[in-house]
Amino acid sequence: MTLWGLTRLVESDKKYKVCCSSTSRVEALKNIKKCKPDVVVMEIDLGEDNARNLIPEILTGSNAKVLVLTGVRDIEQHDMAVMLGARGVVSKEEEPELLLKAIEKIHHGDLWINRNATTRILMNIARASAPKELSPIELKLKSLTVKEKKVLQAVLGASERKLRAIADDLAISEYTLRNHLAAIYQKLGVGSRLELYVICNDVDTTQI
Repeated sequence: MTLWGLTRLVESDKKYKVCCSSTSRVEALKNIKKCKPDVVVMEIDLGEDNARNLIPEILTGSNAKVLVLTGVRDIEQHDMAVMLGARGVVSKEEEPELLLKAIEKIHHGDLWINRNATTRILMNIARASAPKELSPIELKLKSLTVKEKKVLQAVLGASERKLRAIADDLAISEYTLRNHLAAIYQKLGVGSRLELYVICNDVDTTQI
């Protein structure tokens, strides 16, 4: 019923033509690939992850601009839809003519969001891209030399292997490996391989 009403509303403006319509995710992606629309109007529940995730899927497979029509009032969900790639969000509580205005705006490359939403979205993007504050253990790991980091990776990836075998993999002597480990233990404040595994368990050491 909603789909029928949207189709009639859009086609009431002679500038636009509905080239396809869909009632499921699979059908939508298939039709968009086939019809290559300029604008996709999505009537979705922004509270559902699967619904929101359809936005980047559409953008990946087409050049269409996405406009979301939703009954969800949560402005954070509206902002999230825009951050995922939608060009705007229209509430179902708005006048029908507003949807046509929104379609026209985003078709010409504009965003259909208010000034407050623009500020919120830019702040959210800035927070998301801001450098993550390092934990104490991550700061200690940063202090390791390139060679020590290589040794650490080898040791963490071979918890049940003897040091001699790990040294062979690194093409160094066991004596040299033990010296590197002693330096690592001192910098990280641990006294054994077991303690080393424990403190590094929740840290992505490949990013250090």
